[in-house]
Amino acid sequence: MEDAQFLKELYEIVKQNNSGDYADVIQKKASYPWLYHLSGIRQNLIDWLPITKEMRVLERNAECGALTGRLLEMAGEVCSVTEDEAHAAVIRARCDSGLHVYSEMEQIRGHFDVILIVGKVWRFREELGKLRELLTENGRLILADANRLGLKYFAGCQEEYRGGYFTGVSGYDTTDVTAGNDGSGAVFCNTAGEADGRCYSRAEYEKMLCGAGFGELTFYYPYPDHKFPSAIYSDAWLPHRGELVQNRSNYDRDRIECFDEGKVYDALLEEGVFCTFSNSFLIEAGK
Repeated sequence: MEDAQFLKELYEIVKQNNSGDYADVIQKKASYPWLYHLSGIRQNLIDWLPITKEMRVLERNAECGALTGRLLEMAGEVCSVTEDEAHAAVIRARCDSGLHVYSEMEQIRGHFDVILIVGKVWRFREELGKLRELLTENGRLILADANRLGLKYFAGCQEEYRGGYFTGVSGYDTTDVTAGNDGSGAVFCNTAGEADGRCYSRAEYEKMLCGAGFGELTFYYPYPDHKFPSAIYSDAWLPHRGELVQNRSNYDRDRIECFDEGKVYDALLEEGVFCTFSNSFLIEAGK
């Protein structure tokens, strides 16, 4: 979570500047939090979604509003829930009128055509069943987060939330494997330690969502990841050989380089297992 001083400075920046000025701010600040919260590349994740002005959208993990402004342009109504009032104040300062921003889910009323969760899915795993009840009959949950078994974590990038090399791919350094307590029968490693943050594999996301009552799961593959995607692939349109060469996009932590990820991606594509090792997932789930 961002510290209070950063949120205060971010609030003043977005209050005094418009989105066209953010690139200059990022260049001057030259640090990862500014890139993460202000980069327009973040919006590539949702630009292509079939959200129309007839739809009502709930943004469950709004953070500081990196995607909120684009959602407002796309949807008829947007309700954003963020961590606290400090984050909510940043969103109100950077977005046009018509937005509803809350710091607690208890303030949410009505049903939604789309519910969006981007990042930190581990925080909302126990809440998925309740979110499903907030969807309209034909509503969709859109969930995006890192893949615990993403190729970049084998290649030397540090784990998405806890940091450390090979933290997620090795099961978060625990041999204590217990059943999930969400009634799904899903198996998760060290569920008691999820307060420290974690991401999941494809099979774990599937079990989590099906256990919460969702169906009709469709997986998409943001590249290089869900935070700064330059492309989003699907089972119907996978990358071609030699296409995945943007593999040094880790901005938040140091990394090592164990092998040439581009060459390994080509091998995974030939073997038909690219989807298992995608760095991130964007998942569409029906009610």
